[in-house]
Amino acid sequence: MRIPALSSLLMLLAGCSVVPPAAWTFNPTSPAPREALAMADVVALTDRAAQLQLQRHEIRARIAAEPDIWARQRLYAQLHAVGMALSPIERRLATVAAAR
Repeated sequence: MRIPALSSLLMLLAGCSVVPPAAWTFNPTSPAPREALAMADVVALTDRAAQLQLQRHEIRARIAAEPDIWARQRLYAQLHAVGMALSPIERRLATVAAAR
């Protein structure tokens, strides 16, 4: 009898430990305010995203034309850096677009 009781208690505690802290205080009647940006900020983010997308496209074209594997590795490193700069901008734009 002790093993099933101990097992169920352990499962209950394990289930509670994976719940994020925000879930314990969530109130569906008053949702969190969404991020809103001024149109000038949205335009600046959009322009920067477009610039980085063009840069990413140019690097991909250079990778396709490059026969040397070591030169391609350097280009892939540049492509990764551009992608890392572009990713948070795209996420922020998606968040702002969902709020509008």
